Amino acid sequence: MVDEQPQRPTPPEGDEAPQGEAVNERLRRGWFWAWEYWRELFNFRFDKYMIIQVIPGVYGVALAAIVLGLLYLCVEAFMASTWRGLFFLFIGGPLLFLFCATLLRALLEFYMVVFKISAHVDQLAGLRDTVDRLSGIGDSVDEMVSVTRRIPFWRVLSSRRRPPPPPPPPRDGDGDRD
Repeated sequence: MVDEQPQRPTPPEGDEAPQGEAVNERLRRGWFWAWEYWRELFNFRFDKYMIIQVIPGVYGVALAAIVLGLLYLCVEAFMASTWRGLFFLFIGGPLLFLFCATLLRALLEFYMVVFKISAHVDQLAGLRDTVDRLSGIGDSVDEMVSVTRRIPFWRVLSSRRRPPPPPPPPRDGDGDRD
């Protein structure tokens, strides 16, 4: 039998359509992120932590500011003296950048951890409400257990017979164990 369903034509190998779709998808995601960012920026209810989404952008902008500041300091050092400028360009600048970038990263990671802990605490608070609502069930279960203990045949069914303990090992007449 012949399959009646139409076959999709396969694009030639040099076709750029899949890459164009990937670019369009990235643009859609970028626009969506920008829209959500601006919407959350002007959200006056503060029901969602926006800082978690913004931290990567803050890190990039702060690194660029550090680099621009160090370039300014390098120019100032060259204006004071050529040797001071060379020292700052090759030794002082990179070390200062490394220190500032490390400090910035540690600070932003600390903020990220604090906000994630806060989000988890909010989730736990929601669980606490559920536990409080379910706490009355324990009392009713205890009542059911006390009622079933009063039923005579229930004791017979629920009790388990335990095997007798094993006999102690035999001893010699002199009290020494072998």
